[in-house]
Amino acid sequence: MNWIPQLMAAGQRDLSSPAAKELGHALWQNSAQGHYIVDYVKYFSNLIELSEFLRVTQVHLRTAMVKADQHGSRQFRMNDHIIRFNNNEGYQSFLKPKNF
Repeated sequence: MNWIPQLMAAGQRDLSSPAAKELGHALWQNSAQGHYIVDYVKYFSNLIELSEFLRVTQVHLRTAMVKADQHGSRQFRMNDHIIRFNNNEGYQSFLKPKNF
């Protein structure tokens, strides 16, 4: 991801300005967060992005997630990838919101 143009605009061409630092921190935090983790290193915040990465339909992906949730599993395999939900962000299952 190239955040330099955004950071330059926020900091009025000064990357060390407080505004640029604040925006950079926010962009970094948001990029590292997501409900789903693939192979322990890649984060996805929604099923659309995840299904595109895995090259499967959303229906196929949801079916696998429902089965994993029914078995109380925190991970499953699909297309040679390990998919987990991000329990560090408070999630307790693949498909239920973290407030449930």
